[in-house]
Amino acid sequence: MASSLVISLDFELLWGVRDHSDRQSYGANVLGAREAIPRMLEMFAKNGVRATWATVGFLFCETKDELLGSLPELRPAYRDQRLSNYTYLDEVGEDERRDPYYFGASLVDRIRQTPGQEIGTHTLSHFYCLEEGQSAEAFRADLAAANALAERRGIALKSIVFPRNQFSDASLAVCRDLGLTHFRGNAAGWAYRAVRTADQTKPRRALRLVDAYTGILGVQSFTPTSWAGLVDVPASRFLRPCTGKLARLHHLHLATIKNEMTSAAKEGKGYHLWWHPHNFGTNMEANLMGLSSIIEHYQRLRGQYGMASCAMEDFK
Repeated sequence: MASSLVISLDFELLWGVRDHSDRQSYGANVLGAREAIPRMLEMFAKNGVRATWATVGFLFCETKDELLGSLPELRPAYRDQRLSNYTYLDEVGEDERRDPYYFGASLVDRIRQTPGQEIGTHTLSHFYCLEEGQSAEAFRADLAAANALAERRGIALKSIVFPRNQFSDASLAVCRDLGLTHFRGNAAGWAYRAVRTADQTKPRRALRLVDAYTGILGVQSFTPTSWAGLVDVPASRFLRPCTGKLARLHHLHLATIKNEMTSAAKEGKGYHLWWHPHNFGTNMEANLMGLSSIIEHYQRLRGQYGMASCAMEDFK
């Protein structure tokens, strides 16, 4: 196959972090994401970059009444109830104007209006497929409800990104049954294996951190494969935000990504970069500048090696 750059974004606002953060502790990032998303879309459109926006289904809703009306009867019974976004429904406001942390319909419309963008699913409620207490039946109900909200807006979901990258053969079978065709698998190796939160140990996180700045685990380019009847478009690298104590090392992270992109282009393989829009919510200019440099590098690889920009749905 020809080489390709794939971009996917986990579009979730506060739903994606509510089990460990709230408006007070992470609200600046969430509100910043609302400013960063249009700027990313402008950058993508200007440079002919396709991307898959894996969207939490609740963000399609315009009002709290619509959100409550979309809820499935069967819901996850996590052992740790902090993981369930149904726990936080009482704090959700009435609509997007009054609660920009939990609603995103206007942003979904902005994505739809931008050429080359795919809207995928990040499940209805940011469902965790490996946590204790979840079930395939509850996941099916959650995903069916997400499909229904998308269909109401004329969107046919094809691609899924699993929250916290947790998936199994059982969850893939549900996706296939409900008409999804593509998913973002995980990068190869022990550090990136799909595991529940309790198994995200310090050694795993430390190894991923070192790998992000050095590429010590090797280039995670890919050729798409089939898994449980879906096309696996596996992740290559999480684009880490330029923030905090590691900001001074961000140039090393960007260099690692660019070197890996070049390797994928030379070998005729895919390279899949992903992040959350809220990662750009603070220190926005530095983060957008880093993304711009990656896109500039892609343009060079497109000219030299014919690298294409692809959404997840593009793979056969």
